[in-house]
Amino acid sequence: MSKYNPLSDRLAAHTGDEWGASFSELEAVLGFPLPKAAQTGRAWWANDPDKSHSRAWAAQGWEVGDVDHSARRVVFRRGAVSPTALMRAASLEPLPKTEPAPASEVQPPALRKASEAASSKMHRNRALGGGALAVAGLAMVLGLGVILLRGKFWT
Repeated sequence: MSKYNPLSDRLAAHTGDEWGASFSELEAVLGFPLPKAAQTGRAWWANDPDKSHSRAWAAQGWEVGDVDHSARRVVFRRGAVSPTALMRAASLEPLPKTEPAPASEVQPPALRKASEAASSKMHRNRALGGGALAVAGLAMVLGLGVILLRGKFWT
């Protein structure tokens, strides 16, 4: 339980979209004096979920809008995140760690089979393509030979 829960409860009960409070009012709600950093610096009022006092207002869907240190006032505004969404997010558990799947399992079997068939066909066509060139070359030589022979016998 955080010592800032009374602030969280106060903001949860507030019906408007904005609540301006003096530092004295906040101290009355909290039941203790604000830290010196809150009274003198803007950094303490940052909407930082790593800080317990900031989580007190963020858990209810609020954010700090304006801080006036000379007037000793702060304005809280309802943020874009709803309290329900924040509570749901807070209750989520991290995903379990898993080992990466082997490469053979990444590709679906049907796609892997089609890929292998296409690869085999491509390699077969390349091999045949080299043979086809040889056959075409031989056919050209034979055709030229026939032309030459025809010319010799037909004249």
